[in-house]
Amino acid sequence: MNRLFLISLVLAGVLLAIPALSLPRFASRTGLKCQSCHVDPSGGEMRQTFGVQYGRDQLPVPAWAKNSDLTDFSNVITNILGVGADFRTIYYNRQLPDSTRRDGLFQMQGDLYVNLRVAQKVFLYLNLNKGVSSGFDAFALMNVLPASGHLKIGRFIPDYGTNLDDHTAYVRQYTKLSPEFDVVERTGAEAAVSPGAFTVLGGIYNADEGGEIPSTNNKALLGKGEGMFKLSDRVSLGLGGNVFSAKSGIPGVSTTYYGGFGSFSVGDFTLLGEADWIRSSPAGVTTTGLATYTEADFMVTQGVDIKLAYDFYDQDIHYKTGSKSRYSIGVEFFPVSGVEIRPVYRFLRQQNPNIGTMDEFDLMLHLYL
Repeated sequence: MNRLFLISLVLAGVLLAIPALSLPRFASRTGLKCQSCHVDPSGGEMRQTFGVQYGRDQLPVPAWAKNSDLTDFSNVITNILGVGADFRTIYYNRQLPDSTRRDGLFQMQGDLYVNLRVAQKVFLYLNLNKGVSSGFDAFALMNVLPASGHLKIGRFIPDYGTNLDDHTAYVRQYTKLSPEFDVVERTGAEAAVSPGAFTVLGGIYNADEGGEIPSTNNKALLGKGEGMFKLSDRVSLGLGGNVFSAKSGIPGVSTTYYGGFGSFSVGDFTLLGEADWIRSSPAGVTTTGLATYTEADFMVTQGVDIKLAYDFYDQDIHYKTGSKSRYSIGVEFFPVSGVEIRPVYRFLRQQNPNIGTMDEFDLMLHLYL
């Protein structure tokens, strides 16, 4: 067990030892569940009315937003139709293993969301254009279960772990939930109940889909529990854990992800993280990997956030070699409503003397509705 692994485990342990819920920092700062801001109970993508107003009132530089904001802005067109959008373009400059550099532009996202009200508490949600993969979202959302519960049926990303917008985070890459590297949407169903501060969710999906008709009868299963606790106007805590298991079409081969996630927010400071153990059995040999993510955010002033992040991945924790880690520092700048500019500088370190430390710079433009 190497030093980087120990450091990563301690950081994750600090987060998981306190009652905290691993949600993006805006949810943690408000002490509200994902569905308070987003149409999808899992969070991310299209925003509800509260999420739209939060993004336009609480994020941008106040003086600049006042001079540029739209009058009577709303993403609800009629009582049966709501729309939303996310657009992300990234300029990258990265050092390659052979010490050469590569730079260019990458269209990370270009999504248009449509939410149709079919009946009271019944919605049809569509993502009309996935920007980084051939996948798509299309599901029925029925907010009809007791204890503020819901039923979701269709094609979507399973609600595992933390909903991060950084698709390169190791907890997304190595749990096969990053749209930059895989087709992550699966056809299936999720059901959840949300009594008070708690949410309990279960899901069943096609185990092997890849955008086509499944080639086997195998299913993937998800179990998740979390809680969000708003202790005061400025302090929020929570706790969450989940397990996801899928059988391969190859007899005897399966993969299971299990882990916990947490966040703590006080005033303008937010700490969040996730740790996932990845248990797989290729060729009859069981291996256990570990991926972790830790993030600290501080709002310097409205419109400017500083972000520090640490990623760690070890493909097999029983060996002292093969791990890698990444350190990131960045700024999230919201000059006006609906616009984000995010420069991030990263250092990647691998346990290979022929590679050593590599760095990269990303500059992202994000427009959102």
